Amino acid sequence: MKKNLSFLKTTIMCLSVVLWCLGLAEAERADWKVLQKSSYGGTFSYDAASVKRTESGTTTVWAQSDAAKYLYEIDCKNNKARIIQGLGPSSSEWFNIASGSGDELVYKAVCP
Repeated sequence: MKKNLSFLKTTIMCLSVVLWCLGLAEAERADWKVLQKSSYGGTFSYDAASVKRTESGTTTVWAQSDAAKYLYEIDCKNNKARIIQGLGPSSSEWFNIASGSGDELVYKAVCP
């Protein structure tokens, strides 16, 4: 029993180190660009390293408002977006990108 417990502790410790290293590697690849900063110090940013063009012609990108992160899917051609990961439902409906919004800041940063 004591031998099994020792093996379990070692396994958990090794997995923790691997997960920690993976987290560092992901953080090193990130390239967060501030799009907007409030007078109170809050920021709205996007990760330039996360921008990807999909086979369907849309663009995905991670954005962050202070501590909340969102994975956007943006239809650059039709000026629409949806949040596919983050706060709220698992996948939101497509919405029109409103002028002057944070969504528009991301759109302008990632759409050609």
